[in-house]
Amino acid sequence: MAVAVLMMVSCVDTLIMPDDKTVDEDFWKSKRDVQLMVNGAYQAMLGENVISRLIVWGDLRSEEMIPEATLTGALHEDLTEINLGNTQTDNQFATWAPFYAVINRCNLVLERAEAVLEEDPSYTQGDYLSDCSQMLALRSMCYFYLVRNFRDIPYISWAYTDSSQDRNVAQSNPDSVLTCCLRDLEVAEKNAISANAFTDWRRVGYFTRDAINALQADIYLWLGSVRHSNADYEQCVAYCDKIIDSKKGQHVYDRGNSELRDYWLAEGRAAYVRLYVNKNAEESIFELQFDGSSNTNVGLTKYFSHNTDRSGAVPYLYASSIFGNPINSSYVFYSGQGSTDYRALNDTYINDPKTVGDFEALGIRKYISSIAKTQTAGTEAAADYNSSLDRNYIVYRLPDIMLMKAEALTALSSDVNDERLAEAFELVKSVNQRSKDLLTDVLKWGSIETAADPVAAMETLVLAERLRELAFEGKRWYDLLRYSFRHTEGIDYTTTMAAQNDRGVAFASTYNEMLTLMIRKLGGTKGSAVAAKMSTEPKLYMPVPLDEVSVCPLLRQNPGYSENEKFNKNY
Repeated sequence: MAVAVLMMVSCVDTLIMPDDKTVDEDFWKSKRDVQLMVNGAYQAMLGENVISRLIVWGDLRSEEMIPEATLTGALHEDLTEINLGNTQTDNQFATWAPFYAVINRCNLVLERAEAVLEEDPSYTQGDYLSDCSQMLALRSMCYFYLVRNFRDIPYISWAYTDSSQDRNVAQSNPDSVLTCCLRDLEVAEKNAISANAFTDWRRVGYFTRDAINALQADIYLWLGSVRHSNADYEQCVAYCDKIIDSKKGQHVYDRGNSELRDYWLAEGRAAYVRLYVNKNAEESIFELQFDGSSNTNVGLTKYFSHNTDRSGAVPYLYASSIFGNPINSSYVFYSGQGSTDYRALNDTYINDPKTVGDFEALGIRKYISSIAKTQTAGTEAAADYNSSLDRNYIVYRLPDIMLMKAEALTALSSDVNDERLAEAFELVKSVNQRSKDLLTDVLKWGSIETAADPVAAMETLVLAERLRELAFEGKRWYDLLRYSFRHTEGIDYTTTMAAQNDRGVAFASTYNEMLTLMIRKLGGTKGSAVAAKMSTEPKLYMPVPLDEVSVCPLLRQNPGYSENEKFNKNY
């Protein structure tokens, strides 16, 4: 159909309708037309060009992953650039077009759907408000991804439908963009689909009120870290509480969850299959939906598994060596009790290390394998790999929200006697304990209480638990950025970096402890080189796409990059 055509143009690629007014005018006539466009917006999030960026931006940029060394061509060079902090302005992952394409679809519904109320009596005011709620939320989520990766971006709230419209739009500062998103999300929340409205995949496949609240909590947590603002952290806690209360009210006793916990999380031995194989688990909040036939998760398959039978092919990315044997205290899942954490068994093949270029790495099991490990770690086997083309990509689930709340409570805490610190610990303990087999292998409050700086120790614990729980789910790089921002002075989100550079304002330094975590997958001189390159705020973001800067006079390049810059590459 005409509405499915994606015509790519320069200066913020967003065109999705043909340059044919007759087709356009004939389209917006029925409820079905609106639903096609709403579904099209969700569908646009499923493309390989979006999923690959969620993985590369959220996981590869952190210490979680390294690229496969035997890949060749532009893909290998671009992944290696990002891995070693040498990102060039023409890197294929330094592009924002896929997200602006989704944004334009959302804008089109927001502009045109209201007129259908007069055309089709079956399209009710309730339908219209629900559709607008979803599109406001989906648009806000896209902008949040763009802000976290590019910082200064064009904010566009109108639809492009033909090639005659001016696409030369200047960047807005991130504070104004996120303020617009929060304003839109308040409207979306009022008209949101109830989390109880559906019992099928739509329960977590649509942007329900729970999903909207999750996005609001995430944005406020980010802003709290940038602004050092207690008010933002308190907002994050409030939205997390809304979701936690909602999830308790939704609980169904026959879904196989543990009935002994304060939070309805899948029992540890069953969690892997429920979350990543069966999909849409009770604890899930929002997932990008794939069925393996009409839509396939090609991005996940290529980057984690590459193909379905493992016959000689390799994934584009591997887990770094920090996910190695948990009996070693330097690894992510070390607890002092041995391998009792189901996540250590199911995230990677910890007994099957590989040499990838100069690095030791591990194959990724999470999402890809259809077999849960509950006792001993296994080596990689072809039998473990069923088709991953139907695996959903999880955006938000309840443990993520619990750990967001714990992070915000920790930031609000003053000392070891602050009740919010103890509440944060209990949230982390609840997430951690559901994946443990031994009652002796649980987190102890004493380790926080007796620390030289209990608040700092709790902050470190939350960050470590988020890595254990949310590994390879596109979260880690943003967790590290928040960690750096909280310990950094001088970040000004109310102006663009180009404007700061013009005024000669010094950019904020990156928190050294964050860099120490980020580069531990590299070590040695390569790690030191990356830390040096990312020592100030601009290099924590991707460059503005070269093609866009070249043709859009109003766009300004990130001051950490230049169009002709070429690093002395250390690879």
